[in-house]
Amino acid sequence: MPSLRGLGGLLLLAMLIPACSSGEAGDPAGYEPSAGFLMDAQGRALILHGVNVSNGSKVDPRRLPNIDASDAERIARRWGFNGVRYLVFWDAIEPAKGVFDQDYLDAVRADMDLLWDQGLYVILDMHQDVYAARFCCDGAPEWAIRDDGQPFELQPAWFLNYLQPAVMAAFDNFWDADGAHADLQEHYALSWQAIAERLGDHPAVLGYDIMNEPFPGTDVSSVELLGLEDPASRSEQFDREKLQPFHQRMIDAIREVDTDGWIFFEPRFGAPGNGSRSFLEPFVDPRDGAPRIVNFPHLYSTNFELTQRYDPATDPFLENWEVERAREAGIFGGPLLIGEWGLSPLAEGAELLYVSSVELADRAGSGWFYWSYDAGGWGLWSPDGNDQPHADIMVRAYPQKVAGEPISYGYDRERRCLELRYEDRRGVEGATEIYIPARRHFPDGWQVHVEAGPWSSRWDAETEILSLEIESGAAVHRVLVTPPLACGDAFGPECRDDAAAAGLLASGCLPGPRPAGVATVGLDGP
Repeated sequence: MPSLRGLGGLLLLAMLIPACSSGEAGDPAGYEPSAGFLMDAQGRALILHGVNVSNGSKVDPRRLPNIDASDAERIARRWGFNGVRYLVFWDAIEPAKGVFDQDYLDAVRADMDLLWDQGLYVILDMHQDVYAARFCCDGAPEWAIRDDGQPFELQPAWFLNYLQPAVMAAFDNFWDADGAHADLQEHYALSWQAIAERLGDHPAVLGYDIMNEPFPGTDVSSVELLGLEDPASRSEQFDREKLQPFHQRMIDAIREVDTDGWIFFEPRFGAPGNGSRSFLEPFVDPRDGAPRIVNFPHLYSTNFELTQRYDPATDPFLENWEVERAREAGIFGGPLLIGEWGLSPLAEGAELLYVSSVELADRAGSGWFYWSYDAGGWGLWSPDGNDQPHADIMVRAYPQKVAGEPISYGYDRERRCLELRYEDRRGVEGATEIYIPARRHFPDGWQVHVEAGPWSSRWDAETEILSLEIESGAAVHRVLVTPPLACGDAFGPECRDDAAAAGLLASGCLPGPRPAGVATVGLDGP
């Protein structure tokens, strides 16, 4: 029998124990908070590349991924990723009203152990698709379905089930936080507190993704989902009057248990992921110290999903997304992270979309989590254990931890060139750590070039992590990783004698300009 704790026991524990801290606990003493990045315990800017673990959890009767130590090793060592967005489910956490399954949370914690053994940071994602398993997919427990007796007919494409009357009613009643169904959000918050109580002190756990793709119910605009303007849209009303207070309510509830974990919020389902506007406003983080609230949108083209074809000339969703998220950076401040994106490698234009998406993320200063870890299909590996070809695009050189404030970074896949520019930030400790996929992309070796400040380095061939200690004091530190160049391993007059090397080092290797609409917002190099 699962070990189940009733509501009264959870509330009693909450009163008796002090608030816990997440794995990256406490504001480091004497440090200056990052303006736009997650931070580790030493105050370094933390840039995450990772996968969602896992789509298979949705159909597993335990609501758990089928992973072991070899999977964690594949994610961290073969692909050089340092993060996981880990799916958890309300129906597994609170299967009966007011009863919380501690065996489920213990099983999740065991997965945290094996992921942290490989140094993987975890964001716990309260996942839902189409509200609940009864409606095809996953999310809420059976007792939390209030569909007003409306009809439901299973649709051939899973996402079309959102438009069924019963699903619309279930979401409308969930968003009715001050009415007859106020208990739904109250118990959703209690489930988050149960998660934070059991898992918030684990060193792998960075924080909590409040809800996957919040669906507006009858406030949804089908026109906006297609990327079109809708004069009759109620999206602004939904964002401001329903989604905004919901997120704030969850933030406040989590902070009663975990004062240090990062809290990730998502915009409404669909349109913002396609490049449309979100109307959310800044949230209040009641913790002592700097806020730890993260904008966590998804990145999916509606047109691509419908046609399985990508052509930037007819589908400007990436440019629109970048402009909108840059606009939001001026509103929210704080970090931006792509919580979910992915596509079929068999679609027309897939390679271009893969490359364009990861380069967009670099320009935006955003880490990302690919959908999903599962073998085959969209995944980076096949059921036979070998990587799929698009893994070579996703596995790329990138800074994982920066001992300062990043200004810009990017990797040019064709030239195999990484560039990082950053400023010193007060109180940061430790080395800058860069992942270099030497075995995969640099079979003939690589060189690091550092401009501004004496420096030293250490290379870990097993993890493929380069650690750089660069003396502070320069206005801007500039680091390049390149294939071997004739000019040696540092900036200086000797590099100017080799034309190819001089040209590369002079021009840098940040690929492609960003859209004009973001030229003055976000990460701009000197």
